[in-house]
Amino acid sequence: MKRVLVTRAFDRWCTLGSAALCRAAREIEAGRFEADLGRGLVKKRVAYPGRGKSGGARLLVAWGNSACLVFIVGRDKSDPGADFSAAQVESAKELAAAFARLYGHQLGLALLRGAVKEIRCGKEPSTAP
Repeated sequence: MKRVLVTRAFDRWCTLGSAALCRAAREIEAGRFEADLGRGLVKKRVAYPGRGKSGGARLLVAWGNSACLVFIVGRDKSDPGADFSAAQVESAKELAAAFARLYGHQLGLALLRGAVKEIRCGKEPSTAP
């Protein structure tokens, strides 16, 4: 599984918890997301614990980097307005393109400087008998 990172702004907004983010990251890697918005950006719906996806959150996630996924911005479905604004999507696309070019020590510097934070995703429990 790729590393899972969140931007500082996403981290301040997010109340989903690391388990929900890791589950969403696995689903994105498996190709299960709502929309490919282009330039390495996807839209993903995520349920809040104990509620369905229809009452959950919408997330914009950069997935163009071979080493990591980056959760950029989120919004509650119950927030006013239909969806992300065109300006939010365009800004997220620019960030996604920038993250797609980061590798190795550059990712380490972004973590060190606090631009992004890593979410530790453990291995899924085995279902073998």
